[in-house]
Amino acid sequence: MTTSISTSRSTTAHSGHWMYAQCSVGQSRTWFLALTALAAMSNVIYTCTVPLVGFGAIAGATLSRRKALLVISSMWLVNQVLGFTMRQYPQTFSTFIWGIVMLLGAVLATVLAFFFTQNKAKGFLNYLSQVGLALVGGYVVYELIIWLAGFALGGVSGFTLPILWQIFVGNAVWAIGLVGIYSLLVWRVMRLTRCDRASSPTSR
Repeated sequence: MTTSISTSRSTTAHSGHWMYAQCSVGQSRTWFLALTALAAMSNVIYTCTVPLVGFGAIAGATLSRRKALLVISSMWLVNQVLGFTMRQYPQTFSTFIWGIVMLLGAVLATVLAFFFTQNKAKGFLNYLSQVGLALVGGYVVYELIIWLAGFALGGVSGFTLPILWQIFVGNAVWAIGLVGIYSLLVWRVMRLTRCDRASSPTSR
């Protein structure tokens, strides 16, 4: 009985530490700026298939709604600027509209991730399940917006399972990498918090 109570208290304490650290990282300027910088840099690697959903899932799950939308909007803007300058996108009405459609899909995916993760995760596995749900749900919403726009703008023929899977994998890879970085920051805060408590006079 004593062991069971001790284990329960330990689990509750760990959950509390994780939730506190998660809020601390999410509210920090470091994580917001790092995510914004990585989102902008991803445009150097990708052109049309920039991983907006992957970043949207992480931004929505870890930041406030306003900051998450700032990350996605800046990522989209860098993509458009590079596209119409260095990559010489055709300056046509259709191309501009496709850009707006991409932004709309990315914003909806980010907002969806934000609402999926309103209740802060009580641990790492709970956090992973929330992000996974946000990623899959966000990708479905994003591609649905693109697919519907394709009927008016053309391009529905590109919706094949191999292409959709390839785009999803690209977004998932970025999301996994970002989850790793974010988790390291959360664990660092948890470690520092434990050290501070251990060294405080009241803990002795």
